[in-house]
Amino acid sequence: MTENQKTFSGGEPVIRLIGLGETGVKLVETLAMIGPEGVESHSLDTDNRSLSRCHQSKTLLLGQAIPCGLGTGGDVALARAAVESDRDRLAKLVEGANLVFVIAGMGGGTGTGAASLVARLAKESGALVVGVAATPFDCEGTRRCNQATGGLRDLKQASDVVFHFSNQDVVQMTGADTSLNNALEIANRHLCESVLGVSRMLLEPGLLNVSFGDLQSAVQGRQSLGSVIHVEGSGEDRAATAVEKMLAHPAARGGEALQEASAILVHLSGGEQLSLAEMNTVTEAIKQYASAVDLVVGASGPGRDEALQVTVVIAHQVKLTEVEPDLSAPIESQSSEVANVSFPETFMPSGETSYVGLGEDSGGSRRGGFAYTPPAPTAEAITPELKDSLIEAAARQEPDRKKRKKITQEMLPLEIVSKGRFEKSEPTIHKGEDLDQPTYIRRGMVLN
Repeated sequence: MTENQKTFSGGEPVIRLIGLGETGVKLVETLAMIGPEGVESHSLDTDNRSLSRCHQSKTLLLGQAIPCGLGTGGDVALARAAVESDRDRLAKLVEGANLVFVIAGMGGGTGTGAASLVARLAKESGALVVGVAATPFDCEGTRRCNQATGGLRDLKQASDVVFHFSNQDVVQMTGADTSLNNALEIANRHLCESVLGVSRMLLEPGLLNVSFGDLQSAVQGRQSLGSVIHVEGSGEDRAATAVEKMLAHPAARGGEALQEASAILVHLSGGEQLSLAEMNTVTEAIKQYASAVDLVVGASGPGRDEALQVTVVIAHQVKLTEVEPDLSAPIESQSSEVANVSFPETFMPSGETSYVGLGEDSGGSRRGGFAYTPPAPTAEAITPELKDSLIEAAARQEPDRKKRKKITQEMLPLEIVSKGRFEKSEPTIHKGEDLDQPTYIRRGMVLN
C-alpha cells in the first residue's frame, strides 16, 4: 500500500468538499443541500459576509488576523498570507479524507490565491485531490482573466485533476443576449454536476461499481485537466437521446475531449429498465472517439425508471500554455506575458509590491518598461544550451554599453550681479588674492 492509498472506514471513501471564496462557498452550499449523504461540506472565505449566508456547510474564516473578515479585495497575495496563517487548521481539515474536492472561482483574491495551497495540503495528507474551477467572462477585464489563468495553472499543479469550466462558454452556448443570472446559473449547474457525478459514482450502490480505486488509477498524479459530463435521456429511445446530449455538451467539445482522453469512467443509472443494449449504445458512442482508451463502466440501480442518467468522467492531458521569457526580446514585449507566469509559492506582500497586476497601473493600463524578472536559475538548471543563449544575449548587449556617451560636466552660465551699495567698496584682498571672486576663477580651474 502506497502512502497515498488509505483504507476506508466502513468500506466507503471519506469525501470532503471545500469551497473557497465567494463562488466556491455558493457552490458548496448548493451541493450540501442537494448532494449525496456522507459527503462533508466546508465553506472557507476571508469575507465574513459570505460565510454568514451559509446554513448547510461548516464555515471557516481565513486570516482572522490579516484581512480581519473583510475580504482581500482581489489581492491574491493577501489571500495566500491568510491561508498561511491558518495552515495548521487547514491541515486538520483535510486530515483523514480520501477524496477532497477543492472548489473555487478563479480571478478574484481568495479563490485564486488559496485554492492551490489548500489542494497542496490535501495532497500532503495523502488524499486524492480534485480541483473544480470556474474562470471569468471575458467582459470581466484583462487583469481578472490573467489572474484566473495563473490561479488555474497553480491549482492544476497542486491537484491530481482539475475540472474546469469557463463562464465564457455559456455565451457560446446560449448567445450574448442571455441574462447574467441565467448565465451564472448554467455555469454553476455544470460545476455542481461535476462534483455530484463523481460523488454518486463512488457512493451509490451499484450493479456494476466504479470504485475509488478506479478513479484513483485514472487521475492520481497526472496533474491533468478533466471534464465531467452529466446528461439524462428519457422516452422510448432514452439511450440515443442521452448520447446526443453527451456529444453536444460543452465539456465534450464536439468529441475532442474524448479523443484527448487518457482515461474515461462511465456510470449509468436507469432503474430496473436499464438494459445491456442501452449500455452498449452509450459505450460504443464513446469508443468512436476514444477507441484506444480503456473504459471503466459502472451501473447503479434505483435511479428514476423513466430517465437514463449518464455520467462521464474524462481525464485528459491538456497543458496550459507555459511562457518562457525570451532573453533577446525587449522589455516592453516581455511585460505583456507577465500574467502567464505561475504564482510564487512563498508569500509576497500586497499593495505596490504584490505580484498581482505586475506592469499595470491602477487604471489597468500597462506601464512601459516594467516586467516580471524571473529568478536566476540554479547551477544544476543551467544546461549547455541555456549557457550558450545567456552568453549570446550578453554579447549582444556589450556593444550597446560601449556606445554609451560619457557624461561630462559643462560650464554653468554665470550672470554678473551688481554689488548694489557695495559697488564702490574696496575689494577683499588676502595674500594677494581677491576673495570676492570664485575660487575656480582665481586658480584657473577648468570645470569640464
